[in-house]
Amino acid sequence: MQGLLLGIFLSIALLFNATPISDDLVTAFKNGDSTTIANYFDASVDLSIPENEGVFSNIQAKLILKTFFIKNKPTDFTVVHNGDSKNNSHYSIGNLKTLKGTFRTYVLYKEVDKKVTILELKIESDD
Repeated sequence: MQGLLLGIFLSIALLFNATPISDDLVTAFKNGDSTTIANYFDASVDLSIPENEGVFSNIQAKLILKTFFIKNKPTDFTVVHNGDSKNNSHYSIGNLKTLKGTFRTYVLYKEVDKKVTILELKIESDD
């Protein structure tokens, strides 16, 4: 019985130990700062936002994200869940509030040598 309880405790501890995205990225989403977010992009990034979906170079993705933020001015961003994924990657799910509504965000990233690199970014309407 003690082994089972210890296993449950460790599982819960690992669940809540998922690496969250940095405060810098949270602030960048709140402010609609595509430049700061793009600094975390890999050479190419899987991007899925309203009206644009595909794998883009980091420069293209930055411009697409900038256009999205111009059309949808952010007012707030909160992380609602963090988790670990396969291949030593992590994800954060958040709510991006804008003047035009709320969007659900999904950020898949890796941390290599203490540097966070975004591999995938999804922004979907929460309606």
